[in-house]
Amino acid sequence: MNYVQRRGQALSPYGPKVVAIVCVILFSVTYVATFSASIVLHQELEHQHLREFLGSGSISSDHDAESAAVSIANPSTETSSPYAYVWIIGGVHEDRPSYRGFVWDVLISASLLRRTGSKADFWLYVRLSPGSQIHRIPEDDDRHLKLLGVRVKHLEKPQHDSFSQLMYDKFLILNMVEYKRVMFLDADTIPMCNLDYYFHLSDPDDDTLPTLLKPFFIFATKGEPANGGLFMVEPSNIIHQQYQDTVRDQHKKAKALPYPHFDKDEGWGYSFRSNGDEWEAMKAKGQQWTWWGAHVDQGLMYYIARILSRECSIAIGTKVQNWKMKEGQTKPEKEIELEGVLERFQPNLLAYQYRCDEKESQHTKFNCHPPYNSLAHFSGTRKPWQNEFNVEDLEKPISTRVKVAAVRLWFQELMVLNDRYDMGIDFNKWNENHLPLMKESPLGYVPKFTDQDSIIKNGEKVA
Repeated sequence: MNYVQRRGQALSPYGPKVVAIVCVILFSVTYVATFSASIVLHQELEHQHLREFLGSGSISSDHDAESAAVSIANPSTETSSPYAYVWIIGGVHEDRPSYRGFVWDVLISASLLRRTGSKADFWLYVRLSPGSQIHRIPEDDDRHLKLLGVRVKHLEKPQHDSFSQLMYDKFLILNMVEYKRVMFLDADTIPMCNLDYYFHLSDPDDDTLPTLLKPFFIFATKGEPANGGLFMVEPSNIIHQQYQDTVRDQHKKAKALPYPHFDKDEGWGYSFRSNGDEWEAMKAKGQQWTWWGAHVDQGLMYYIARILSRECSIAIGTKVQNWKMKEGQTKPEKEIELEGVLERFQPNLLAYQYRCDEKESQHTKFNCHPPYNSLAHFSGTRKPWQNEFNVEDLEKPISTRVKVAAVRLWFQELMVLNDRYDMGIDFNKWNENHLPLMKESPLGYVPKFTDQDSIIKNGEKVA
């Protein structure tokens, strides 16, 4: 049942006050019956928003191991919000703990979002390594995620570990039709503020902010028209099916193409040249699918948002373009281009990056403006958990150079969670005890053409 249907069922012939009272009573009864065992824990939590969310429910940990692939893959879809955030991690193996840095990042992100006022639901999609002997994420990780209100959905084990597989998994959010909007966040990012305002700016039913964004939102970088670290969608069964058809058709055609099995003119099914169109990044434009990641998530996301959805907003530097494609059209039309619109609605930041606290930087650097400063993205080997850390550094003056302050925030928040939930991390011996286990990412750092080659040749199901 999708969100619109559920909202329709919520209509009542009685007055709104009566409905509100009944809802409060029903919610209270349900809450006491279901969560009385966790009242003491809730009272100890520091942030009011976290307390409120934990009262909304979390998935059960009691699953039969033999049926785990089915039952765990389908946790409760009951929602407490019309909006959701989703993270995805892969390569989870009980004997290779390097995946845990990504789990910590999700915990930190959920904590920061809730602390800054987010009311959205949180989901983590997990792919265990094919060589793993377990059926679900390890118990300690699962417990910590539940305590932060993060629901876990386990996906089938892949045929082999692949960074590219994870890139396709991002688009499972298209099928989360119980929500009005879903935002995907890479599990090596942390929010720098409450990101709910993106939901509100795109939702015509929201009365707190004007509707300035389309249902799909992506942002360009210097050389790419779409970045896979953050994007927002309006879930749709139809668009999800179109996405699956797109991937299957492209992979079928790709078998007849030479390595790397990707048509730079047609891309995922749209020729810029034939339609007299072009893609636009901050410092580049083009008519071929040649930008970084065009053969995986950053190409697919652009195609889904601008072509399949028919209504999208694209942030390019400080401007936001709204696009729409009417029935019968094959080329999107730009409705409007707004300058500095996100700046007016973004909440205060938790930390500055790239010296953006300096006035001169605010005028010259694109990453001093939303959506670029809405999050910190620890791409490549710059992930906090893969580098040295000394507790004494927290006593030094805060530096806003590059991502120094964001890394500091990452460790500070993890230290709070470690104390609160007894996670067993010894920060005084981080470099000796933890860093060696976290040094390498379980799936590498980039989607490789060799992964794509294997997926296409072996006919692996990725969508």
